[in-house]
Amino acid sequence: MRISRIANVLGAICITASARAQSREVPGRDLLAFPIGLIAEPAGLPGTGGLGVWSPADAALPDGASWRGSLVALSTPSDLSMSAQAATLSHRVGAYTVYGSWLRAAVAGIYRTDSDPLTIGNEVPYATSVASLGAARAFGAHLTAGLAARLRTGRLDFDSRRSVALDAGVVADHLTPVDARVAIATFLASPWSTTAERASVSFAADARVSPAAARYRVRAGIASQVTQRGPTDTFANAALWIGGWDVHAGVALTDAYGARNTRSRLGLGFTYGKYHVGLAREASPADLGSSYQFALTTTWP
Repeated sequence: MRISRIANVLGAICITASARAQSREVPGRDLLAFPIGLIAEPAGLPGTGGLGVWSPADAALPDGASWRGSLVALSTPSDLSMSAQAATLSHRVGAYTVYGSWLRAAVAGIYRTDSDPLTIGNEVPYATSVASLGAARAFGAHLTAGLAARLRTGRLDFDSRRSVALDAGVVADHLTPVDARVAIATFLASPWSTTAERASVSFAADARVSPAAARYRVRAGIASQVTQRGPTDTFANAALWIGGWDVHAGVALTDAYGARNTRSRLGLGFTYGKYHVGLAREASPADLGSSYQFALTTTWP
């Protein structure tokens, strides 16, 4: 989400490693600034992958499906050398969808330096992972809610820490004649260790802007994610579904520490049978190149 800010953070890592070790915050929170698993989609609203990462309500299975598996991989240019992977397995148990997810993000190529640019010693590890176990359920025709318990671990050099979080997400859909949706969700909300985590809250809303009887479907909306002691992201987005194809696009605005940047996001997906393949690209405002994502989702039986 905030590629330029990530670059600034990584550039200061080697200098501030000792000071960071004295902080109680779990390392690696900034690595989760990228929209991992979102194919140019807003956080909070149900996505094509149903990862349940940004909102537990996102994991709710569609009617007729008993299982769903999702895999995601994200890569960035060599200037950042950041990569991320995520996987989710969901299963219907009565009226509930129970799911487990795992996400890992890491940066490679950070080396120790002394008073000159020459590297000394081994590579400095900088990584974080989030393991989640949650459940979601539809309540009537207009409301879906979910809860997830999370364990996050982070490592920066020799400093390794962990924290627990309990997140919730709610989606109200099929509202008004234009099929409007409204969502709110938390990410890494940690009432037990408020100094260890910076929680995020996502707000999102969209509506159908195409005719109800059309063979295609177009939705447009706005989303915002606010991070405690951190940036605010606003994302204006639109999506088109026609045949087996879906196209997602939008412009994201980040307000971080008195600076603002805007960048584009573009996603393309194709559904074949019970499989959905998605590709996404996010531009960088600092000419560092674009990040790319690949996502594969399948439901069965």
